[in-house]
Parts: sequence; structure tokens; C-alpha cells
Amino acid sequence: MCIRFFALVCLLCLIVGVASSAGAGEPKGGNDDTARTLQAIEQTWLNAEKNHDPASFERLVADDWIALTPDGKRQTKAERSAKIKNSHMGAASLGPMDVRVFGDTAVVTGTVDETAQNATHQYVWSPRKPR
Repeated sequence: MCIRFFALVCLLCLIVGVASSAGAGEPKGGNDDTARTLQAIEQTWLNAEKNHDPASFERLVADDWIALTPDGKRQTKAERSAKIKNSHMGAASLGPMDVRVFGDTAVVTGTVDETAQNATHQYVWSPRKPR
């Protein structure tokens, strides 16, 4: 399973959900403020994953949050929380992020470098180099 791909799918789901709800009824700040806010949310999510802290993750996403895993399966908030609690993530860091704001919606693209280990294998995920 490609953890990096899954992380990027989760990232996109979070950003769309947060951008949609955060802008409702609030004055629009500058794009720089939006970018900093979304980058901070991404760091909070990554810290939740690294520290096996599902409660922090659960505060970030809506109850009806879902993600699609790399193998095409649907994952609910409860299922992701269980994965976070029992994950084998060793180290992880966020790479550069690009935040694009379109009205009350924002799209964030970026990478996560992470190392995970299970009982018999160690996995290291990092950004692909452009060709």
C-alpha cells in the first residue's frame, strides 16, 4: 500500500472540507493568511499521525469525513482514527506546500516524507524527483 498516496488523498479531503467550512460567515483574509492556516492544520494532522494521537485528528475532520485508500477502498473517520492509534510511523515531515485559493475554496498540494515500519519491513516514502 502506498502510504504517501494515501496521505495526499487525505490531505486533499481535509483541505476541501476545512476550506468549505472555515470560510462560511467569516470575512475573507488574504491568501497568505489562508495558506498559513492550512499549513498549520496540515502540521497538526501530521503530528497526530506521528504521535499516535487520534483525538487530534478527530478534532480536524468532520464526522462524515471519508478518504479513498490507494487500493480504492473507502475509509471512514473512525477507521482512520484506529489506524493512527496503531500506526508504525517512525518519522515524518512535510515538504513544500502550494496553496491556491479560489473564492471560498482552497487547494493544497504538497508532499510528506515518512518512514513506517511493520513487523518485518521498513518503508521510506519521499517525493519523486521530476524527470
